[in-house]
Amino acid sequence: MHPKSISDQGINLIKKFEGLAKVEPDGMIVPYRCPANVLTIGHGRAHGVKKNMRITKEEAENFLKEDLRTFEAEVKNMVDVPLSQYQFDALVSFVFNLGAANFKSSTLLKKLNAGDYAAVPAQLMRWNKARVGGKLQPLTGLTRRRTAEAALFTMDAQLPSDDADVPMPQKVTVQDKKPLTKSKTMAGVGIAGAATGLNEMAGQLQGLVSYADSLKTIFLIVAIGGIALAAYARFKDQKDGVDV
Repeated sequence: MHPKSISDQGINLIKKFEGLAKVEPDGMIVPYRCPANVLTIGHGRAHGVKKNMRITKEEAENFLKEDLRTFEAEVKNMVDVPLSQYQFDALVSFVFNLGAANFKSSTLLKKLNAGDYAAVPAQLMRWNKARVGGKLQPLTGLTRRRTAEAALFTMDAQLPSDDADVPMPQKVTVQDKKPLTKSKTMAGVGIAGAATGLNEMAGQLQGLVSYADSLKTIFLIVAIGGIALAAYARFKDQKDGVDV
């Protein structure tokens, strides 16, 4: 019902947004505080971290593998419906970032377990805020991460079965598929990506023009709309035979 583990694509997404900070001149990695003021080390490890810790890059990789096994298990235990590899990867990244407790109590999980896959992308986009200086506010990095996870979730590519008895097709009949340019799913993801980029540009205009905040709000709404369009259109594309 669920993939065995997160794919390399999912791991790369997590590494992209977690980064690898803070690296000293001697190559050793030391703790830092994330935007939410949580003491963190390596690829986003946030538990058992002490101020005087020093680890190698190899140890950071091992910490990541340990954390991934934990969050993979959490997703498997809490999600009651089947997941594709892409959907599983997106949710593991989400739980890695927000924690199992937030996922367990979320509307996202309730809707997903009710079979409402189409609601997941918009629910992901709601989790783009963190407390900075005691105030809950949207963060550009979280908005970008949620957009990437929502886009990954809507890719919905079922991986081939590992069962040796299942015959695998050796030839793709191209004429049975409609062109990618007609995919409504890709159009929705494109809209979301473009709006996210514009949202960042608006953030850079902060302080230069008085309406920068309004622009950021508008572009964020467009991004969420694009993700919702992609989720809805995914089912339409499958019905119409569009290869996404």
